[in-house]
Amino acid sequence: MGADRFWQSLGLCLTGLGAAFLLFVAAYPLGLVQAYPTPPAEAIEGPLGFEKKIEDLNGLYREANEPKQVYLERLTKAVAGGVVHYWTEGDRWAATDARYTKISVFDNYVIWLLGRLPAYHDSFQNYEFLTPRKALDRGYGFCSQASKIVYSILTEQGIPATIYSAEQHTIVEVDGNVLDSDYGVLVPHPLALVERDPSIVDSYYSDYEDMLPLLHGAYGQPWHQLGTPEGFQSARSYETIFDRLKWL
Repeated sequence: MGADRFWQSLGLCLTGLGAAFLLFVAAYPLGLVQAYPTPPAEAIEGPLGFEKKIEDLNGLYREANEPKQVYLERLTKAVAGGVVHYWTEGDRWAATDARYTKISVFDNYVIWLLGRLPAYHDSFQNYEFLTPRKALDRGYGFCSQASKIVYSILTEQGIPATIYSAEQHTIVEVDGNVLDSDYGVLVPHPLALVERDPSIVDSYYSDYEDMLPLLHGAYGQPWHQLGTPEGFQSARSYETIFDRLKWL
């Protein structure tokens, strides 16, 4: 009898722990908890703030017979409107910003735990998703995060794209077009040409005249390719694996 009670109690305990674990893992996907802090009002309402939450990812893909140029501009604007440009406490990202930019324990406790290990700490303190749904659900990010959303959506459809980064900005280049999904602007010129003469962008950023000096400085810098297709594919695969592991 004593042994039976022990196993019965153990079974109830394990069942309770299992239920609690499932509730913990499912809390964020079910909307029971908020995994990431809400951006401050000045970021949401600012010129690079929030316009409309992207609920349906299908709306970000190219429609049948949609002209490519029209699609690229639509995608760029949609992502810009659905992601708040990340603010920092200082001029640059610092460790104090990590509570916003690291992976939340409610989002994925596996990655959260890895981020606490010295070997992975730096990699996960300022993490940007390659999986569009994950990035859009978080709702904010630097220009590089917005660019990774656009890049992933395009490459899923077999549209070649390259992410380029400079000291002050990050964009996606597609077929000689600069896609700035931070501002929601498509510049129909190659990045190399814009780098030589940044004033080319002026008419395309007409809604951001106050920021033109900043944009001239950003586009006039040396640019380099950010990442590789193989590296991005590998990172996205790991995101998928970790998202499945959290349920085990």
